[in-house]
Amino acid sequence: MKQMKKTLAMLAVTMVSTTAMAQYEGTSVYDRVGQGNDSTEALGNLSMLNEYYKMQNWKDAFDCVQALLEKAPLAQVSTYSRGEMVIYQLIQGSQDKAEQKKYLDALMKLEDTRMKYVAELNSFSPPRNQTSHGAVLARKAYYYSVYGPQILSDYSLDNAYQMFTEGIAEVNEDPTHEVEGFVLDQYFKTSYAKYKANPADFREQFLKDYLLCKEVCEKMLEKANQTSDPAQQQKIVDQYDPTLMAVEHQFAESRAADRDQLIAIFTPKVEERKGDLAYLRSVITILQNNDCDDTDVYFTASKYAYQLEPSYASAIGMAQWTQKQGKHGEAVQYYDKAIELCTNDRQKGRIAMQVVYALAKSGNGGNVESYLRKAEQFDPSLAGRCDLFRAQNAAMKKDYSNALALATKAASEDASITGTVSRLKARISEAQARQAEYNKANAEYKAQLEKQQKLENFWKGH
Repeated sequence: MKQMKKTLAMLAVTMVSTTAMAQYEGTSVYDRVGQGNDSTEALGNLSMLNEYYKMQNWKDAFDCVQALLEKAPLAQVSTYSRGEMVIYQLIQGSQDKAEQKKYLDALMKLEDTRMKYVAELNSFSPPRNQTSHGAVLARKAYYYSVYGPQILSDYSLDNAYQMFTEGIAEVNEDPTHEVEGFVLDQYFKTSYAKYKANPADFREQFLKDYLLCKEVCEKMLEKANQTSDPAQQQKIVDQYDPTLMAVEHQFAESRAADRDQLIAIFTPKVEERKGDLAYLRSVITILQNNDCDDTDVYFTASKYAYQLEPSYASAIGMAQWTQKQGKHGEAVQYYDKAIELCTNDRQKGRIAMQVVYALAKSGNGGNVESYLRKAEQFDPSLAGRCDLFRAQNAAMKKDYSNALALATKAASEDASITGTVSRLKARISEAQARQAEYNKANAEYKAQLEKQQKLENFWKGH
């Protein structure tokens, strides 16, 4: 009965949404501003908003936005995008807390109105201007969390986090939309604040939030690599590469991934929930991404998960476990099994790269190159990441000229890793400078020793 009610409710929402979209699809602004005096007033406000916006007359523009949201919320999508900018400028330009609160309240109401009418607004908008309920909720959370702590006496970190969580979850359910980079950045800052307030209880969720943000950034950087338009490619990289760096930096600063604490947290939980496949898989992912994939708890979780239902993640764990026992032949079989369990070549390429990282970490570098070649064969778009790994490996061996050549090649093959390549090249340049300085000092030291030796030999009569 409950399921039937839920289904009927969903059908009702769908029918209302479809009706709304049909009602406004193909309409002009004149059809969406009402009739009589209301329509005349709305058209006047649209015109004045346009002029005030160009003049950066934010206060008068604000009055126009407010009037449009009240009387003609469906007039134009630009009312919302411009409204955000207008209110942002007013908050930034004011030093009066009461005035700032007025503007922030207005911004929250703007986002609520856009969420209310999102289907109708999308119905007459081109795809580039369309959004989703979740994306707007995430933007609302962004503004609330950025300005709320300084402006609102009743600001709640929990409310901010809840809005972010719900909005981002909705966006991630829709493959046609993605979470914006600045939203992800602020979401992780909010999660970090909750972790600092209560590290014992929030650590596991904080680890999951880190993985979510990292996954979205990496997915978008991969999307950039598949984009043929260089300008669009760079736009994506500029949005998500700095966000990924910021997330990684904050996560490292948090020390939430302390090995001893992670082992202490998950060892009893893995035993308690050894029949819960979904939980075991999440633990494997967390441990694998936090440099704990050589621990007993990681091997135990992988073993239980593999016994319940083999997957590429648990197969990699089994491979690392057998490798640690010195059973290298059996380990290779598990690595190959991990690739075999993938459903398509693209996934096989990604898992082959995971095998590369696992082998490198274990010190069994002899098979690394063969799996790099497998990754490239399964998914040619991974060529850049493979060459980046080769460049990093060469840099570790102090083969700097080869490392630089491979890094340059990697960047030309994969635009999404240009930031990583630039940082690697900078580190190589620093290492080369230190090496040159050492070589110079060493040469001077040897020359001095040789000079001293000659002087001693002279006085000895040699």
